Amino acid sequence: MAKKNLVIVESPAKAKTIEKILGKNFHVTASFGHVRDLPKSKIGVDVEDNFKPSYSTIRGKGDIIKTLKDLAKKSDKVYLASDPDREGEAIAWHIAQTLKLNEGEANRIEFNEITNTAIREAIKNPREIDLGKVNAQQARRILDRLVGYEISPLLWKTISSNTSAGRVQSVALKLICDLEDKIKEFIPEKFWDIKGEFENKMNLVFYKIKKKRFERVTDENIVFGVQETLKKEYEVIGSKVSKKSKNPPLPLKTSTLQQLSSSYIGFSASKTMSVAQGLYEGISIDGTQKGLITYMRTDSTRISEEAKGMAKSYILENFGKEYLGKATVKKTTAKIQDAHEAVRPTEIYLTPEKIKKDLTPDQYKLYKLIWDRFMISQLAPMEYEQFEVIVEKDDFQFRGVLNKILFDGYYKVFKDEEELPLGDFPNILEGDKLKLKKLTIKEDWTKPPARLTESSLVKKLEAEGIGRPSTYASIIETLKKREYVNLEGKSFVPTELGYEVKNILENNFKDIMDVKFTASLENDLDELEEKKKELVEVLDGFYSKLSKDLVKYKAKVEEESNRIITSDMPCPCGKGFMVMKNGRFGRYLACPDDENCKEKYSLKGINIPLEDVKKGIITVKALVEEQMRIKLGKPTDVTLENGSKLLLKLGRFGSYLESENFKEDNERLSLPGEVKKMLMNNQIEEKDGIVQLKWIMDKLQKEEEEILKNAGNCEKCGKPFKIGRGRWGKFLACTGYPECKNIKKLDKKD
Repeated sequence: MAKKNLVIVESPAKAKTIEKILGKNFHVTASFGHVRDLPKSKIGVDVEDNFKPSYSTIRGKGDIIKTLKDLAKKSDKVYLASDPDREGEAIAWHIAQTLKLNEGEANRIEFNEITNTAIREAIKNPREIDLGKVNAQQARRILDRLVGYEISPLLWKTISSNTSAGRVQSVALKLICDLEDKIKEFIPEKFWDIKGEFENKMNLVFYKIKKKRFERVTDENIVFGVQETLKKEYEVIGSKVSKKSKNPPLPLKTSTLQQLSSSYIGFSASKTMSVAQGLYEGISIDGTQKGLITYMRTDSTRISEEAKGMAKSYILENFGKEYLGKATVKKTTAKIQDAHEAVRPTEIYLTPEKIKKDLTPDQYKLYKLIWDRFMISQLAPMEYEQFEVIVEKDDFQFRGVLNKILFDGYYKVFKDEEELPLGDFPNILEGDKLKLKKLTIKEDWTKPPARLTESSLVKKLEAEGIGRPSTYASIIETLKKREYVNLEGKSFVPTELGYEVKNILENNFKDIMDVKFTASLENDLDELEEKKKELVEVLDGFYSKLSKDLVKYKAKVEEESNRIITSDMPCPCGKGFMVMKNGRFGRYLACPDDENCKEKYSLKGINIPLEDVKKGIITVKALVEEQMRIKLGKPTDVTLENGSKLLLKLGRFGSYLESENFKEDNERLSLPGEVKKMLMNNQIEEKDGIVQLKWIMDKLQKEEEEILKNAGNCEKCGKPFKIGRGRWGKFLACTGYPECKNIKKLDKKD
């Protein structure tokens, strides 16, 4: 029996899709990601021996490696088909080392999409493993390990074991904290927005004074001066019509995919990448496994000639020749990894609506976003004429523009958020006189800069050259997981813990927290991939400064670890005020005589000013007592049928009700979203310490009973409906679920 060729990929889903393409002469199997890595229990890098890494088999991967070795022995040829980026190259290298494959053998294949053409072309053109890419990934891993394993243990001693330092994560935290400082320091300034209505129904905006352009008017004397010109004639000093065009937006790359999916469909960066991975690796479409999008980790907006041809065919069929666009190339001075394509659909004829039945709701939303953006990017520009008029009286100028679309181009299917003001052009010439008929003057105050959201943080990190788009999702998740930031709506707000970590790192490790230094290190990794620099050269350049900073900070930590920080909370045992300590789960209060008294109170969630910590005296008594009250729960006026009163408690997912006799009756009730919102907005009254919830709970129950009465029974199975609650509010759900999955939307008035 002839030997088969072995193809090793990262995931079973990817293996399944590729095996169906390659057929019976190939066996495709998965390594389930990396097979070996630096050990978790120690730093695993010998800084004395040219930063030599010590790799070990990842726990749980022993059986997988055994299977791979057995399959490799029985195979005619082994192909390493991990993802086409630095990490994928490193995975391929680790597998080759583990299987003891010939280092000079051309066994590495790569592809940007999982399609028949791409996979078969890759098999025809294997290459050697690119050690430049491998070293760039090794360097990133070693640099991150040096920062994480050298600095984090020192943070554990000074703050808590939940803290960590990260080479890129810490700079992202700095950006959030620095912006919050600007918001806190912001002093609002009064300004006036001035608009004028002139003859011919021309609505113009105040533009210049004494030939100087104003973003906003902050001098009230200017307002008085403009008011003096009301009902007077202004002279037209500029009147012109110019032809303009507006290019369609570019196809998506990783960063813009994350930004748009956050803004348009509400996905986090990590969710976006997870759903995109599934679309890339393959979905069963009408029984056939298909990769639906190109590789989703890319810095490029480049489109292959084959994809352009596919788009051209679709546009000619569905829009006409005039809507066919020309390639737009975005100029950039930054280095990008341009070996890949943009994120796009592999087959444009697989429209989102056509395959909706084969996708989950999340997959459909993301695929539609990717498909729409690719198709729009290949349409023709929008062509328009713009009429501009400028009028002047004394030292004051007003300006306005109107636009007339000549050819809608990509506007036929997609309009930018900032729509162009459209209208018929008036017959106004230079030298004409226009009377100022009406002034609209709006007084306002300047607003502080907006906080960063996931979308704007990704945009900021990319603009500063920090990290790579493929790492942004994990950076953001770490900031949230470590509780360095809270989310207010979609905005990041740094916690006291976040500030404390940021300040310690900034005061003691200036290079790590320097935006330009971190960006320059990314350039070093690029040059390492291009084989313009050596691995040891890059690592030594970084560690030589870090090691000096570590020596200084270790001395500080040793000195501070002996300090006693006293609180204003007396210990119940009567032996004095409790002291703050750091433990595995963060800060807590302990008795000063902790050998004989084991009383402890957690300080988790309590913001303690850094100034108080430095002084050695913290004020937390009121906050700790309030936390204890919340933990015990507040009594409400709602009673169970068994006579037990319900307590209002706060849990991981918000407020809920729990029986005062929970240990006996095990009764716990969730609260409707409307009630949670009222509690958050302090719209629920308290009388004599009892939360008045009964009226609103009864009101909602009656409303729901009325809705169910009017709804009748399920028309599909005859069973009654119940009220369900989802992301978009209430809905009717059949009680016959899971046999019957009938659901109905409710009108907003319900």
